[in-house]
Amino acid sequence: MIRTFHSKINKKTLFFCLLPGTVLAVYFFWIKQPLVALCCMIFLVFVIERLIHTAYTFTSDGWLTVYQGRFSKIGKYALADIEKVNVIHSPSWSFLKNRDTVMLTFRGGRVRFITPFPAEEFCRYFNRKKREVTETENKQEE
Repeated sequence: MIRTFHSKINKKTLFFCLLPGTVLAVYFFWIKQPLVALCCMIFLVFVIERLIHTAYTFTSDGWLTVYQGRFSKIGKYALADIEKVNVIHSPSWSFLKNRDTVMLTFRGGRVRFITPFPAEEFCRYFNRKKREVTETENKQEE
């Protein structure tokens, strides 16, 4: 069974990338600098494309596929290579807190942060899917 989780738009990205990019694009058009404004708009297109089209897909053969839009490479990770999955909780006082950040810990200590929605359901599904994959591998070895 294939299960897909979509990305939640991060408030930090909205506040630190989209808002300044939009303000700069408008400002550079206002002061008659169209090439610089065009660069800001192209940056905004890339960021929005990545935000809207990010998806995390569990395939039936034991892989986690991370698709981050048309302008990025597709990441494929074997579930067996991922040691643990944790939901990261930021401090409650942070006005830019994001509750749906998940930390993937790989063998060898490599870490990757992703933002699936809902994060808790992603972790539960990952653990269930990893158990199924390891049980299938154990049955094939016997």
